[in-house]
Amino acid sequence: MEVKAAARLTDEEKRMTEELVRLCRDHDGSSLSFPSEDGSFFVLVREEGILACALALYDLEPHLYECAAFTRPDMRRRGFFSAALDRARRQFQNDDFSFVTDGRCQAAAFVLKKIRARYWYCEHMMRLDFDGWQPPVCVLPPAFSMEEDAPGHFTARIHGREAGVCSTMNSGTSVYLWGLEIRSRFRGKGYGKAFFLQVLKQLEQNAPAVLLQVSGDNTAALNLYKKTGFRITETLSYYLY
Repeated sequence: MEVKAAARLTDEEKRMTEELVRLCRDHDGSSLSFPSEDGSFFVLVREEGILACALALYDLEPHLYECAAFTRPDMRRRGFFSAALDRARRQFQNDDFSFVTDGRCQAAAFVLKKIRARYWYCEHMMRLDFDGWQPPVCVLPPAFSMEEDAPGHFTARIHGREAGVCSTMNSGTSVYLWGLEIRSRFRGKGYGKAFFLQVLKQLEQNAPAVLLQVSGDNTAALNLYKKTGFRITETLSYYLY
């Protein structure tokens, strides 16, 4: 067993990790990815020249790293992931790791239980298809206005004062919506719902669908999105180690 740790991957190592991820995704039906370009620390484990396991860490916040790891389906339960994790732990002894799973890989569930990682929270990926969409009835509050003050960035105003912001970005043929926020003094008055619907009506003109992500703990937002027509397409669960 050969264990290598590095801050960056070579082009050949990137090619090998891409092939490893493809094998795992095909086997497990997972959609998780590996941050070959964005990771800040990598551990590669080889056995007789074959890449058995690849692990990557990237910064979430001080002393917290998100960890992505893939082990070849035909080489699991042979200690390769344990070797990679042990090397990463020695490098970051005083930091926490966050693992993410989409619930499709039984091997991942087995490993998380074995290392005694504790459940942290979950996020739902949601999608709204505009074909046949009927937006909920919503009377615009008095003095409400919205403008796209930069490409993909929207601002809500009440009597000309900034009340909220929202950003979007292209995601394939669809649009990904993020950063929706209403200023605290304007909350609880219907402005958030009005702003959200106006943004969607604007996006409907140029995209077939819109995507967003919401925390499983944010019940109010989750209910609003469901009532608006969004459906959950994937749930990602996060575990701390």
